[in-house]
This record gives sequence, C-alpha cells and structure tokens, in this order.
Amino acid sequence: MAGAANITMDETPPKSTGDAAPAMASGEQPWPPRKDAYYSLVVMTIVVMFTVLDRSVLALLIDPIKQDFGITDTQAALLLGAAFSLPYGICGMGIARIADRTNRRNLVAVCIAFWSACTVACGVAQGYVGLFLARIGIGIGESGYGPASWSIATDNFPREKVAFATGTYGIGAMVGTGLALFLGGTVLHLVEGIPPIDVPLIGTIRPWQWTFVVVGAPGLLWTLVVLTTKEPPRRGLVAGQKALSVPVKEVARWVFDDGRTYLAVIGGHCMKTLLSAGPATWGATFLHREFHWDLAKVGIISGAITIVVSPIAMILGGKLSEYWTRQGRNDANLRIVFFGLICSVPLMVIAPLIPNAYGVLAMNALASFIGTLGFGPGIAAFQVVTPNRMRAQVSSLSQFSTNVIAFALSPLIVALFTDYVFRDEGALKYSMVLNAALMGGLALLVVWQGLKPYARSYERAVREFAN
Repeated sequence: MAGAANITMDETPPKSTGDAAPAMASGEQPWPPRKDAYYSLVVMTIVVMFTVLDRSVLALLIDPIKQDFGITDTQAALLLGAAFSLPYGICGMGIARIADRTNRRNLVAVCIAFWSACTVACGVAQGYVGLFLARIGIGIGESGYGPASWSIATDNFPREKVAFATGTYGIGAMVGTGLALFLGGTVLHLVEGIPPIDVPLIGTIRPWQWTFVVVGAPGLLWTLVVLTTKEPPRRGLVAGQKALSVPVKEVARWVFDDGRTYLAVIGGHCMKTLLSAGPATWGATFLHREFHWDLAKVGIISGAITIVVSPIAMILGGKLSEYWTRQGRNDANLRIVFFGLICSVPLMVIAPLIPNAYGVLAMNALASFIGTLGFGPGIAAFQVVTPNRMRAQVSSLSQFSTNVIAFALSPLIVALFTDYVFRDEGALKYSMVLNAALMGGLALLVVWQGLKPYARSYERAVREFAN
C-alpha cells in the first residue's frame, strides 16, 4: 500500500488453552486474559446503552417540546440531528487522535461523565436555546466513546471475533434505543397530570423534562465501573513500545489508496444511517399523529419490541460473520451488510403505508431484525482491514461521516419533505416512504460496489501480517 508500507496489520493469535494467549514470537504483547476481555466487553456494552439512551430519548418528546417551546418540525429536526451530530462528528476527529496514543479506558470514563451531566442539563433547560446547547454537550461527550471503545474491542479479541465484539456493542445500542422509548414512555405515564414545578435558581421544570434526569443520572455512577476495567495492550506493538498517533496525512493516504473498500464500509454505514435514522427519530411522532396513540403507549410498546428483536439480530449477525470468516469468505462482514439492506429496504418502504398501527410495528420489527444483522459486521469491516495505530482515527472518520452527514441530515430530510414538499404534518408517512426509497437505493449501490475490493483488502490484511 503506497505510503503506508511501514504500518503493521493486527495479528490473529494462536489458539490458547489457558486464560491468555502466550506472547508472540516477535515480542508483541500477549492477548488479554479472557475474563478481562469479556468483563471489558460487558462494561463497555452498557456504556453504549447509555450513549444511545441519552441521545435517543429526545425522539419521544418532540410533540411536548414543540408545544411548550413553540417550535416547528424543522427546528425539532435540528435539535434531533445537527445539535448533537455536528459536534459529535467534529470533536470525534480530535479525540480519536488522543485515543490512538493514550489510555482509552480513562478517556471513555471522562466522556460518559460529561455527556451524562449534559443529559441531566436537558432536564432543566428553560427554552429551545438551552436545550440546543445541552444537546451540543451530549454530542461532544459521546464523540470520544466510539473510537476508543472499538479500538479496545479489537485489541481484546482476535480478528474472527471482532464482529462478535462489535455486535455485542450493538446490542447495547439497540437496548439503549429500546430503553429510551420504554423508560421515556413509562416516565411520561407516571408524570402525566403533574403540573410544572418552579425550582429556585433554575426555573420551571415541566413533566416531560424529568425523563432526561432519569436517563442521565445513572451514567454518572457507571463512570466508576468503567474505571474497574483494564486497558488492553495495543496489537502491532512490541512489549514496552509506546503508542504513537499516525499523522492525519498518512491515515488519509491509506484510506484513499484503498478507496473503494473504505467507500463501502464507511460510506455504506453512513448511507444505512441515512436510511434508518429518519424513521427511527420520527417513528414515535408518526404513530402519535397517524393513529392517535399517546406517547407513553408508543414508547413502551416500541421500546419493548426493540429490546427483544435487536439483540437477537446482533448476536446472529456476529456469529454468521464469524462462521463465514472461518470458512474462508473474505467478504463475510460486508456481504452480511448487503444482505440486510437488500431484504430490509422494501419492508421500510411499505411499513408507513400500512393502515394499522400494529401492522406498522410488525413490519418495522421485521425490517429492523434483518437490517440489524449487519450492524456488528459493518463496524468490524473497517476495523479488521485498518492498522492498529490508525484504527481510532479511521473510526472517527466513520463517526464523522455518519453523524455530520447522516444523523444531522436524516431527521432533517424527513422534516423538510413534510414541511416543504407535502406541506402537511399529516403527510409524515409519505416523507418516511420517500426517505426509505431514496436512501435505501443509494445504500445498496455503495455497499455493492465494494464487495470485491473489500475481499481483496481483507486478504491483504491477513497476508501482510503473516509475512
């Protein structure tokens, strides 16, 4: 690979009969004991749950916020998307360079404490601007978690198990999404009928704002648990060698030299998010407007479905990737992503048009299950073809594209269709159909073009390390 020949790929370790693999012949650090690796995986998966819980609960509260703060769907979309995703993507690039050369566990602990405090701050915001600023804080705090945690997982587990590890993280993400809806709906139900409370030095606390306090406070306590995990040795470094951050120019050269692969794995992930984030953020509002369900009911039922369906898909997707990889299919990770897209996109187009709320939920559950099969393999896809000392920076590139482009635009695209194309709040379902058709087609095209290049990149990664 031009300009990057001095970068060493990660090694797949020999099988171990004990708790830890022996040190590599080259002097590389041994693999961590299994108990440490799996303990870290569990703790970090729960951190993922908190990240998604804190960022996603807002989607359930759009209509109460619109009513109290007097905002439009477009302003709400900016709150859902740009306020969080722009600082998330921009700050993630800089924090990733820190993750590539410092203690990643400590970085995660600082990040979760900061974004949890900002989530609680959403619960005391006195207007649209205050809520917007608190969302910016959540975006900044969460931006450091992804690159650091993905890098930790890849240094804790061998190549064929990385999809399982990232898929387990994905379980945390989906459970967090479900809990955001379930807990949000439960809190809304409990505070229903309670009048606003005037708090000295803060102002008026409205009933829906307690939801932010309930979901944000536990993250502050979980910071202490994160500090009980161990920082794994970095793969590709000999014992005692200090981790150094690779210059951005060298990372860019590596990515561009393998452009079609990274377009598929990073661009594909971005397009998948454009496809799914819009319906996800507007789903509760859609059921409320179209079928007149109260938001507490929407949250509890939708959350329960997500908590049950998504973890099963995550586990199956990771296991399928592991099986295909062991069978010698070098494109296993990306092919699972492609399969999930080609089967789920038609279902996402149809779902909003079903004239029954339970039918909509059932179709969305099926689409979510199939599409989620590719979540873990999709994240693992670029981790396993990227050198260790570049991994957090490449992860942040994925975060940047996914958040600055996808999470910022997806809710906004749906809102713009509703406000300026159909000019009717009741046409939200048609906006969701149009979004699914356009973004689904683009996602399929981007992933399909990269299947063969990705297989070559994976083969090269294994071969270069073996040499």
